[in-house]
Amino acid sequence: MSGSEFVWGILLVASGVFISVYGNMLFRFALAVMGFGIGFSAAVWLTDGQDTSVRVLVGLAVGGIGAFILFSLVRFTLYIAGGILGLIVAVVVGALFEIFGPDLNNVVGTIIAIAGIGLGGYFGSRLGNLIVLLASAAAGAYLIIAGLRVLYEDRIGGDVADPTETLAQKLTITLFATFFAVAFLGQFNYRRLRERVLS
Repeated sequence: MSGSEFVWGILLVASGVFISVYGNMLFRFALAVMGFGIGFSAAVWLTDGQDTSVRVLVGLAVGGIGAFILFSLVRFTLYIAGGILGLIVAVVVGALFEIFGPDLNNVVGTIIAIAGIGLGGYFGSRLGNLIVLLASAAAGAYLIIAGLRVLYEDRIGGDVADPTETLAQKLTITLFATFFAVAFLGQFNYRRLRERVLS
């Protein structure tokens, strides 16, 4: 593993842990971290075939832009959280197809991702603050798994830059579900405790 891959993996894991722990409490900052993680992952995926250090540098730049954009759009929190949750659900659906069914081609995967973002954004405001918990838990769990795949690429295998392949193994989808459940329950219990103390 090169030094840039190590930095790439650690950045993704650290972003995921931050979102999983503080997603609901510091959602504006969690939005910035989500924007960074999504921008970074998308840039690395789109620059596939380039040198790893170039991919990481481009990922840092695009991730920084994504962080700034989502940090600035805090007024649209519920729509953004819904869109992020929809995107993660689309990635999980694509991964489940790869594990248990026929592989989806890139066009179908892209259509599912766009539909997930649109539906999640549309229904996000209707779920209220619950969407924030769900989105931060899902995004945090996904980024942790993506970072672990980069750090342990030789043991896990697959293309670490492909978002669907990140969860396309029984081990990684199980770890994702576990991290998601722990993050969601932790944030949910903290929110209930905080409401009890403040009331």
